[in-house]
Amino acid sequence: MKLIKNNLPSGRQAFFIILLTLSFLGFLDAAYLTILHYKNAFPPCTITSGCETVLTSKYAAIYGIPISLIGSLFYLLLIVLSLLLLTAPRKFFLNILMIIAASGVLVSLVLIYIQFGILKAYCQYCLISEIISFLIFGLAFLFFHLQSNKGH
Repeated sequence: MKLIKNNLPSGRQAFFIILLTLSFLGFLDAAYLTILHYKNAFPPCTITSGCETVLTSKYAAIYGIPISLIGSLFYLLLIVLSLLLLTAPRKFFLNILMIIAASGVLVSLVLIYIQFGILKAYCQYCLISEIISFLIFGLAFLFFHLQSNKGH
């Protein structure tokens, strides 16, 4: 029984493993959209019907760079931060994580507004990425808050 207990991840490790998993799923989603963008293809929309509208809108790229590529880099950065926090937990990395996660939520809010308020079209892959971004921020905020209260 002792062997099993020693192999279980601590709460801190579990948090960063969940963060790493969410970041990896977000990366897969964004990378898939990036690949399709450069192949001039569109993903099948099984839940919504507006993927093509969203992905071909003037909001789908910034200066010719697809939002999905920026999202891929965002999630890749989160993967690196998760690994750093798993192997070398430092307050500096946690602060960077909070800034990156908060930035992701702000961008997600704008993208959700564009889909719902302007385009009136919805891309299920974009919404998945936005949900993942919110989950990552929620986890990071919770962990940051718990760590801040530990010292008091």
